[in-house]
Amino acid sequence: MGRLHTINSAALETTTEEGFSIRVPVKMVQLTEKDGFAWPLAFDWQNDDGEIVRVKIDGVRSVTPAAERKNGAVGDRYECDVAGRTEYLYYSKIHPRKWFLIQKVDEMAYNEYYKLPNKA
Repeated sequence: MGRLHTINSAALETTTEEGFSIRVPVKMVQLTEKDGFAWPLAFDWQNDDGEIVRVKIDGVRSVTPAAERKNGAVGDRYECDVAGRTEYLYYSKIHPRKWFLIQKVDEMAYNEYYKLPNKA
């Protein structure tokens, strides 16, 4: 995905044990089968210019039951081909059900995202 000029490549890379990452919910276009299984087709992403772009998913390689360890989501991890590159999308099975990506951020953004409300 980082090869697309309209998308921030650093923001869509999958997380590692090093560094800081946050879950970013995405608006997903999906195909839902009769049994309820969901196949992702495309998602909307905000690029560096603040513009929302539709990103097409070229194919799904695998679907694995997985928990996103750092942020605690339980659901499925979809290994997808997007613009000639492998990306991982997560589908949370805990209500509310939603799609998300893992975004790498600096320590300041991480602390802001997970900041606890101030006690008055």
